[in-house]
Formats: sequence, C-alpha cells, structure tokens
Amino acid sequence: MINVHSVFTPLASPFALLRRNIRLQTKITVPLLCLLLVSSVIIGGAFYLQAKQMIISQMEARLDSETRKITEKIALLKFAFAADDKTYKKRLQYELRQQQAGLAQKGLDIQQFVVRDGRFEPIENITKQAIDFPAELAAEIQAQRFGVTHVNAGGIVHTLAYSHSPEENFIYIIAVPQKQYLAPLDQTGKYILFTIAMCLLLSLILCWFIVRGITAPFQTLIANMRQVSTGDLTQRTDLSQEGPEIRSIADSFNHMVGQMADIVTEIKRMITKLNRDGHEIRLAAEEAGEQSALLALRLDTVNRGVEETASATESASASFQRMKTGMDEMFKEISSVLLSGKEMEQVALNGQERIDDLTSMIRRFSESYEQLDNRMSALREQSESIGTVVGLIQNISRQTKMLALNATIEAARAGQYGRGFAVVADEVAKLAGESETAAVEISRMMQSIQGEAHSVSAETTEAAWQLQQSMEKLSEAEQAFLLLRQTIDRTAVKLESANTGLSGIAHGLDEVDATLETFVAVSQETRTSTEEMLHTSKEQLASIEKSRKLASELLALSGRLHELSDKFQVAS
Repeated sequence: MINVHSVFTPLASPFALLRRNIRLQTKITVPLLCLLLVSSVIIGGAFYLQAKQMIISQMEARLDSETRKITEKIALLKFAFAADDKTYKKRLQYELRQQQAGLAQKGLDIQQFVVRDGRFEPIENITKQAIDFPAELAAEIQAQRFGVTHVNAGGIVHTLAYSHSPEENFIYIIAVPQKQYLAPLDQTGKYILFTIAMCLLLSLILCWFIVRGITAPFQTLIANMRQVSTGDLTQRTDLSQEGPEIRSIADSFNHMVGQMADIVTEIKRMITKLNRDGHEIRLAAEEAGEQSALLALRLDTVNRGVEETASATESASASFQRMKTGMDEMFKEISSVLLSGKEMEQVALNGQERIDDLTSMIRRFSESYEQLDNRMSALREQSESIGTVVGLIQNISRQTKMLALNATIEAARAGQYGRGFAVVADEVAKLAGESETAAVEISRMMQSIQGEAHSVSAETTEAAWQLQQSMEKLSEAEQAFLLLRQTIDRTAVKLESANTGLSGIAHGLDEVDATLETFVAVSQETRTSTEEMLHTSKEQLASIEKSRKLASELLALSGRLHELSDKFQVAS
C-alpha cells in the first residue's frame, strides 16, 4: 500500500520553505489578487461563453428561417411558373439575390449552395466562390434534410443552415463564417479583459493599503522584539490607535518586558552583593592562610626546641648513670649539671612562652573561622534567594508561553487575517523559550554555587574541629611544659642540696635519676604533640588554600553572571 504522506511530503516541502520565506504582506496580497483574478476570469468567461452561445443560437434560428423561406418561395414559384421554366429560374435567382442583399445589409456575407446526389453544387450566377466542404458532410445533410450545423472548412468555421425542397429535389444551404457574426462579441471580450486588468490594478492598490494597515503594527512589534532580543529592555510599544486585539498584544508585550527588566535589575543587585561577599571570603581566607603559615613556622621552632631539650635530657640521663657508677666523677661534674639545669630551665621558659603565643594565635584563628562560617551561611541564604528569583523567571516564562499559545489560537480563529498574530505569537514563544533557557542556566550555576558553599561550610566546620583538637593538644603541651618546669625546679633544688651537703648525694642522685627519666618521657610526649600540631597546621593550610580557591571560583562565577546580566539594558 502506497504511503500518501511519504509521497506528498517531498512535493510539499518546497512550498513549505517558500511559505516560510514569504513576507506577511505578500501572503495576504497575492491570495486576494489570485482570488479576484480567478473570480473575474470565471465571471468574464461565463459571460463570454453565454453570450457566444446566445448569438450562435440566434444566428442558427435566423439562418434556418431564411432557408425555410427560400424553400417555401421555391414551392410557390414552382406552382406559379410551372409552364414557364425560364421565368421560374429568373425569378428564383432574383429571390436568392434579394436574400443575399438583405443579409448583407445586416452584416452577413452569405454563400448559397445546393446538395444534390450527395455532393455540394454552387448556384449559377449566385454562389460567389466554392468552399471545400468535407465530402461526407453532403451525405449527412442529405440524410437529415433540415437543420443547422457548424463545420470547419479551409481553417474557417462556417455555420450551415439547410432545408429540403421537394419541388426541386435538392437541399438548399446558406453558409456564413462564424467570425462575421461573432466579431462584436470579440470586441466585447477585449473590453472584458481590459476591465479585468483595470480591476486587478485597482484591487492591487487597495490591497496594498489594506495590508499595510494590517501589518504595520506587527512590523512595529517585531522591531521592538528584535531590540529586546539584543538585551534592550527599555523598549515599549505604543499601539493605542489600533484595534482592541492589537492593543491587548502590545500591553502584554510591554508588561512582559517590564517584568523582565525588574527581574534583571534584581539579579544585578544580587550579583553585586555576591561579588562583594566573595571578595570578603577570599580576603578572610588569605588572612587565615597567613596566620596558619605563621603558626606552622612557630610550631616548627617549638619542635626544634623540644628536640634539643630531649637530646639534652638524654645526655643528662647518661651522665647521671655514669655518676652512679662513680661517685667521685659525679662530684666533679655536679657544677656542670647545675649549669645544664639552668639551661634547661631557660629552654623550658622559652617553650612555655611559645606555647602561650601559639595558643593565642589558634584562638584568633578559631574566631576567624567562626566569622568565615557566618559569611558562608549568609552566602547560602543569598543563593537560596537567587533560586527564588530564578523560579519567578521560570513562572513568567511559562505564563509567556501560555500567552503565545492563546495568541496562536486567536490567530487560527481569525483565519487569513490572523496570520500576523501567529507570527507575533511565534516570536513571543521564542523569547519565552530564551528566557526559560537563561533561567535554567542561572539555576544550574546557583546550584553549583550552593554545592560549593555547602562544601566550603563543611570544610570550615572540619577545620574548626581540627582547631579545637589543636587547642586540646596545646593545653596538654602547656601542662607538660609546666610539669617540665616544676621538674627542673625540683632538680635545681636537689642539685643545690647535693652541692651543700655530700651526705644526701646518693639519695639526691636517685631522685635526680627518676626525675630525668620522667623528663625524658615528657620530652618525647611533647615532641610527639608538637609534630601532631605541625601536621594539623599543614592540613589547616591546605583547607584554607582550598577555601581561597573556592572563593576565587565564586568570584569568577559572579563575574560570569555579571557578564550575562550586562547583556540586558534596563531603565535606570
């Protein structure tokens, strides 16, 4: 079975392409002119054919009457001059000439013939010239005997009227070319063609004015829409002099452009605020990075001091072990031990001061992270408000599509005169589609911003937790340094006691040995804590660097939104 759609679709595609490329004025004017031309041709042709048929019928009746008159006169003449054949022939020729003359006065140049024995014969002294009629025509006429026919002889159509004469036993024929009695009708046809041409010219002028009056408002609307599509939202259309339908479309267009201008203005304000907050976040991240770098530097210094303390403590422990094996050597070295104890006390004091500075710095860093977390919360709220505005844009786009659909329905109801509305509806639908696409793009970017903001917030919370852990480690280190100082103080007292009294040296050496073991353990624990603090500080630096990069990406996204919004020009 042949698919009709597959057959006619390729044939109709060029016409569809041509229809899309033709302007509205041409679409309205050409069908009207074609309709008028077809109507005029049909009316004029019907009138011409009807008049021609009427003239031919009248001529047939007239010629038939003339032939019957001659056959009747032949019968009368034959009866009157039955004994005088010569007079009969003269009288008959006279009647035939009278018939020629009478018809010639009325514009008919006739030819007279007779059909006898199946052939055409000219009448002596009457027939002017022979006509080459078809041979079979004589037999047909002789069979019919009476009537009228039309025949083409020598390229000329003749009307033949014939009547049978029983007295002479022949058929009398009058032949008249059709162009003789149709000449006035041809003049009338030329006049009809001239009248149709003038009517088409006047109709073209009238259609041009009418179509121009119809399409002028739509041209204005299309021009304004093109300006709006380039981003100029200051365009407004004033069609107050037009009909209610066009005024309604113009009012809807102005209202739509006004709402778009308000939305773009609000988006620009939000982008400005987002850009400002992004700069603040990046500055805060850079400041936190500098503080973390300084903290890491100080922690490295503390670590080196702890390593030196641990090394000195191990050396002192070895010395005391040797003191136990030889009392004499210990007494000699007691002065150096006192000196080492003083140095350890000084190192412990320096470590305590560095721990205090580190604690203050981490506290300030924790406050900075709290401010950063507050700013990220504000950024999330602004992103959510921008999402609300994007939803408003999408709702307006859907309402605009519904307006375009209603305009298309009204254009379909208006028929030929509503095609312009359909064009406007298509343009409005395209503009609504572009607005919805921009809204979806903004929504996607805002979702990305919100995701990054949530990620930064989570990282900020993690960093705050790590700072809290660092605070706890520093507190432990501070307690360890305090214990170290107490131990050093006790060691100094015991060394002084050993210096003043040799009797308690053995007992003092045991206590010093135990104290040194504790000091070594504390030094190792302090060293481990400082290494952990240093590792935590490096992780904080990495988190801060990631926050700074995120702030830079946020600023770049804000710049992109600013570029998109700058494409729209709104009234200030």
